[in-house]
Amino acid sequence: MTEMLTIFNEELCPVGEVPRETAHREGLLHAVVHCWIVSRRPEGIGVWFQKRAHTKKDFPDYYDLAVGGHISCGETAETALLREIREEIGLTVEPSHLRYLGYTREDLHMGDFFDREIGYVYLYESDHPVFAPGEEVDRMVWVSVSELIRKELHGAAETAALSEQGEPVRIKREEWCVHPGEFEMIVLPALQTEREDG
Repeated sequence: MTEMLTIFNEELCPVGEVPRETAHREGLLHAVVHCWIVSRRPEGIGVWFQKRAHTKKDFPDYYDLAVGGHISCGETAETALLREIREEIGLTVEPSHLRYLGYTREDLHMGDFFDREIGYVYLYESDHPVFAPGEEVDRMVWVSVSELIRKELHGAAETAALSEQGEPVRIKREEWCVHPGEFEMIVLPALQTEREDG
């Protein structure tokens, strides 16, 4: 079944519906959801990321946000996010536990892949999430906020992470999916508030 997406003009008003493949081929502006999952551990506050499965068409084996996905026609951002959380990492989340942080714009052009997105960004806090990754996700890793600051703000060549079992993982800069400015401008201020409250 073809996934249909709502497309938008530059004023973010809906102007039509197209198949997902058309949106990416023609660079049509469409909407997605991003979820940053935060956990407090003995090492401090950190964020979970997924390693995309080797079978993914786009960016296989890259590390990316815990959850991300398209908003299909007729879906709200929240409905799409709850669905993607279940499908990608196997969590069932109460809508009241999601915190909306704002939206971002991304424009990516690589070969015949042209991705123009409005990304609705959410935060979900759980100190002990029990992940059950679907077929699109290889595994989950946890990265401390201080390591994310080194990576995102200071351009560190490598990032220290921990597996779900607490084993150390080293991730090279070129192994990450890029979401320009999202951490620094939208997520970090929320995490700094969490650190002050904690």
